[in-house]
Amino acid sequence: MSSAAQSQKPALQGVKNKQRKAAKVVKHDPGSFQNSLLSPIIEAGDSIKGDFDQYLKIIKEQSNNLDFKRYSETLCELLIIGGQLVPGGILTEDGLNPMCLFETDEKPETVRKHVEVFEKLKRRLKYLERAMENSLLHILQHINNWTELQNLKLETFIGIACASQLLPLSVLSCLNKDYLVKEGASLRFITQVFKVYLQEQSIEHFTHSLKKAKLDGNLLLFFPQNKRSDEYLSRHFIAEGLQQIVDIHKNKLSDDAKKLTIKTLNTMYEDEEKPQDIVAYLKNQMVANKGWTESDIVKCIWDSIDFGNKPDQMEANIKRQLEYWSPILEVFTTSPKTEINLLCKVQKSCYEDVKLMKHFRHAIYCLYQGDVLSEAAILYWSEKAMLPSGKAVFTKQMAPFIEWLKTADEDDSEDDE
Repeated sequence: MSSAAQSQKPALQGVKNKQRKAAKVVKHDPGSFQNSLLSPIIEAGDSIKGDFDQYLKIIKEQSNNLDFKRYSETLCELLIIGGQLVPGGILTEDGLNPMCLFETDEKPETVRKHVEVFEKLKRRLKYLERAMENSLLHILQHINNWTELQNLKLETFIGIACASQLLPLSVLSCLNKDYLVKEGASLRFITQVFKVYLQEQSIEHFTHSLKKAKLDGNLLLFFPQNKRSDEYLSRHFIAEGLQQIVDIHKNKLSDDAKKLTIKTLNTMYEDEEKPQDIVAYLKNQMVANKGWTESDIVKCIWDSIDFGNKPDQMEANIKRQLEYWSPILEVFTTSPKTEINLLCKVQKSCYEDVKLMKHFRHAIYCLYQGDVLSEAAILYWSEKAMLPSGKAVFTKQMAPFIEWLKTADEDDSEDDE
């Protein structure tokens, strides 16, 4: 076959090949978007002032004509600060939104209207939630450029929005920049946001949001370097009437210390440390962590015990482990209250772990045999202190043991007589 024939390519007869057109590139022009969105708002003048229903209506009408998705972050900037931020945190002054957060009054009821506008737009434009977060991360990095009044409005807006679950508290994470922290701007800002949030929601709701945002253990990052201490944190928030924040911080420190204690106990057990050495370590932990009680220690001990995962070996493992740990637990169960707390801890653990549930009575019996739990404590717990979790199951399981304890107690009484 000739080279000419080889180079010939097959073609459809009677079909004209068309050149594919290049995709049309649309220029990114947030300035034109701003002018188009704000023109009807500016033209409305005083007639729209304070009328958030009319304001929202205009924005929704414009969403049919403008590419809101492409310019979603620009839209958020226009709703909050009135214009676009350019490098350096400078706000463009041409054609500002007269109905934005920064241009209206600082009354909480007015700021709430802005939150409601955002909420109603978000229902229609799902992508606006992420855009608002991204936009705020940019806006918040320039709080040192805003006036005190503008920051107050922004703090109130974020506090109400976070309490309504429209925004996560994690938007505040960007405020731990050195140039904001050292001037105290970050601390002032988050303090006011926390105040607004707690006016809207319960401390439990706030604590959950703070933990979800992973801020509960990072509050000190918002304090200037020379004031970054637990003592200063307590003084600051108490002075601001936020004792709840101090309690959250202390609880977080205590939880972290307990996790470290449990990890250390695991290591000491694996290294076959002597029980007296473990007791000495735990006593030092009680001294180092002021406010810890015997109940805190026995709960740490219980959480450190590994009973294994094999169901057929569970009973033997419980017996072996508790023979080792009982002399240690005994040192820290010197009061009836601690014994009851340990019983409740064991009940909760066995209820949450299916493998342990049917061995609850065996675990309690081992603790009784190890002189950790007394007859009186077990009987009191069975009658008055048993947790609702698994109560029916454990009552039935413990019935023979409880009956045996009562009989033994009666026999002892007769012997005394």
